[in-house]
Amino acid sequence: MPMETLPTTGRPARMVRVTLGMAALLLVVAGAGCSSLRSEGLSYGRMALPYDRTRLGTTTSLDVLNFAHDPAYRFSLDEAEPVLLTQSDTAIAYSGRSADDRKTWLNLVVFDEFRMTAGRKYFFCIDERATGEDRGAEEEGSRLAPLTLFSSRKALLFDGECLLPPEVLTTPYATEEAQKIALVRWLAERFKNDMTTLVGSPRTPTQGNRQLTVSRMMVNQLFHGILTELAQSPGLAKDLGTDVGIPFPHASLGEGRLRLLVGSDIVVMTVRINLPLSPLAQ
Repeated sequence: MPMETLPTTGRPARMVRVTLGMAALLLVVAGAGCSSLRSEGLSYGRMALPYDRTRLGTTTSLDVLNFAHDPAYRFSLDEAEPVLLTQSDTAIAYSGRSADDRKTWLNLVVFDEFRMTAGRKYFFCIDERATGEDRGAEEEGSRLAPLTLFSSRKALLFDGECLLPPEVLTTPYATEEAQKIALVRWLAERFKNDMTTLVGSPRTPTQGNRQLTVSRMMVNQLFHGILTELAQSPGLAKDLGTDVGIPFPHASLGEGRLRLLVGSDIVVMTVRINLPLSPLAQ
């Protein structure tokens, strides 16, 4: 009889030990994953330091060049490849890529050719695997599904801030919505021209690197999608300045959101795909 009872009592015991072992392993893996995310240190705000610290109309080209020496903008080889500096007579760009190829980013500052103070600035980042920790807390009312510990999706960020020349501000438009659409189109042209000034045309580049190429292509694609949506549904423009902005479809990433804020002499553009429509945080 004892020989008959051993298999029935031992099997549950072994199953309990195996279950506990698997649970412990899962906790170790999960803890390592969270630790890796924290130790990676590549927050969007940290990558965007040159963009964040540039003040339009005040920051000079020398100031922007000095950002390269800021300890806060230095990354270990475990975090990222060396950040690349690209400059022309009127523009300075910092482009980078994380060590795991997950994130590619660009900071571009363009200067007034006479005063050499910043007149436009842009930040772009494509994140191949944005996790729940990267995404942060979802905004109230967001349609984005919350991510679990192990889930991820590709995310995109684009921020632009530009001083508006008088001719743009004084051009008459039939409606406020038409003016806002025209401003989005103006921003698209400015970015395209600023990149061409920096690195040449896509077919005949004069300088550049992989990060610049990826950033240029994806931002131009982003503007194309936004302008196509606004051309089809111009009524959306009335909500461009709201907290939630307007939705637009992206060819490969799903739905994004755009917010456009217009001041007396400045326009600020914020685009997020699979991320909350919120400012960058250090």
